[in-house]
Amino acid sequence: MTFLKIFSAILGITVLIGSIYLINDSTVTVDSVACDVSNDNDIVLYGAVWCPYCEQTRQLLASHNVDYCEYDIERSAEGFRQYESLGGGGVPLLLFNDEVIRGYNKPAIELQVKNQ
Repeated sequence: MTFLKIFSAILGITVLIGSIYLINDSTVTVDSVACDVSNDNDIVLYGAVWCPYCEQTRQLLASHNVDYCEYDIERSAEGFRQYESLGGGGVPLLLFNDEVIRGYNKPAIELQVKNQ
């Protein structure tokens, strides 16, 4: 084998191993700290770091000074379980005072903020 063929084979194997590592590293993991839903904080955002509508939801809640906790459903086993129990179906999913709001629904979120 020539040097170029050996180098190409090693590079290909390295990329394959790296890809497998990244895929496994991005799976749902156990939370170190669970989202604390209590009488003082009964608003939960189920989202993902890459989701632009989740970011818009965060910004909307922040603009109204709403305290909430958030689960990244791709990184949190507990968050993913809760998300699934609420019917899942896409992110963001907002649990606001026992009301489920699916997607970035600004009027529904603002109505809940007003009624809070």
